[in-house]
Amino acid sequence: MVIQLWIGLLSLSVLGSVSIQLLAPGSGLIAIISGLFLVVGGTLLTAIMSHSFNSVLTLWELIADFRRPSVNTEDEEEGFRRFLQAANYFRRGEIRPAEAVTQQISEPLLRRGTQLILDGFPRDQVTLTLQRQIAEDRDHLRRPAEMLRAMGGYAPAFGMLGTLLGLVQMLFGLGSGNLASIGAAMGFAMLTTVYGLVLANLVFKPLASKLEQRGRQLITRRVAHLQAVMMLCDRQHAELIREMMDEVNARQDMRQAAHELQLIANPNQHAA
Repeated sequence: MVIQLWIGLLSLSVLGSVSIQLLAPGSGLIAIISGLFLVVGGTLLTAIMSHSFNSVLTLWELIADFRRPSVNTEDEEEGFRRFLQAANYFRRGEIRPAEAVTQQISEPLLRRGTQLILDGFPRDQVTLTLQRQIAEDRDHLRRPAEMLRAMGGYAPAFGMLGTLLGLVQMLFGLGSGNLASIGAAMGFAMLTTVYGLVLANLVFKPLASKLEQRGRQLITRRVAHLQAVMMLCDRQHAELIREMMDEVNARQDMRQAAHELQLIANPNQHAA
């Protein structure tokens, strides 16, 4: 019911803006509002029709959480400390204490991999299971970014549609000699192009890049956690596992710093 309501409202906004512009063009304010409804409503409607309503809702929830850190550092450090405790217990052959500590690991891949090893699953099966989970996480993180990229293509298309509609209305008004109507139609034509370009290049594409960056960081941590679980399976010392994770975090921080320095040195690259 909610999906049909949203589709109906967005369709009404698009059709209403088109009808107003073709049948009863008015002042510049009407052109501004109707052009905005056409581009924004058309982009959202196309995204819902091509993907799903739930996917669009999930996308906006992710965007709303941009101010929050992608990972709670304190929870992650506490969970990894519990993992190292489980590794020490397992290395000494103390399975029951290791199982108790494993339940307190906050990171799901670390907890699942540790539990599988404590349950006696072979190394190859544990590796395959965790690799499949990483692949699922990668696909789950990739879909919102791909949707934003697609919306970055929908917005200019609806902007061009508004431009064509405005030009058609302007040509119809040439015979009447009503300069106000012709000006409003021309303004509608230009504004829809502006709306489409602004939404695509200053909203959707930058948000997609940010989501992709977060996704790469999360997948890098997942792969490092997989390596830590394999080291646990080999009964390696907890300090060696900690050193491996510290090296991974250091490399990731260096890549992030290098990326930011590159953007500072080449500011036009980010705009592109």
